[in-house]
Amino acid sequence: MSRALRLAYLPLIAAVAACSGRQGAEASSHAALRAGVDNASNRLVAALRANDADSLMALMADDVVMMPPNEAALRGKGAVRAWYIGLLTQLRTSNLTITDREVLVGPEWTTELASFEWTLVPAAGGPSATERGSYVQVWRHEPDGRWLFARELWNSTAPADTTPKGP
Repeated sequence: MSRALRLAYLPLIAAVAACSGRQGAEASSHAALRAGVDNASNRLVAALRANDADSLMALMADDVVMMPPNEAALRGKGAVRAWYIGLLTQLRTSNLTITDREVLVGPEWTTELASFEWTLVPAAGGPSATERGSYVQVWRHEPDGRWLFARELWNSTAPADTTPKGP
C-alpha cells in the first residue's frame, strides 16, 4: 500500500477509534448507572422485608408519589410515611419476592417494571395472606449521585371482589 493511500486512511481509522472509545465510555457509564439503581432498589426491597420505615423513607424523594391499588394517590414523603406506618401497625412482611424485573436506565430517570409476591402476616397474629401483582417504579438520579424512589404504582393479580355488599 502506498504511503499516500495509508495517509488517506488515517482519518477513517481515527474516527473508528474515537467511536469505539465513546461507545466503551457510554457502556461503562450505563453500567455504573445501572449498578447505582440496582443498589437502591435492593435496599428498598430489604427495607420492605425488614418492615423498616426509616430505611424505606431514606430512599424516597420528598415529592414521591405512590399509587396503591384501590386507594387514592399518596403525594409526598409525609403521606407515604403515614401510609406505611399504618400498614405496619396492622401487617408485617414475612416474605417478598421480586421476579421478571426489567430496568430501563437513563441518566436522570430509570424505570423499573417487575412482578411481586408479598406475604403479609397480621401484627396481632393470625393467618398470612399473599398478594401477587406487578409494579412500575420510577427512580430519579440526584445531583449527588444517589437514586431516589420518585414514583410507583402497582396492581394486584387477584380477581376483584364482586360479592354484593349488605344494605
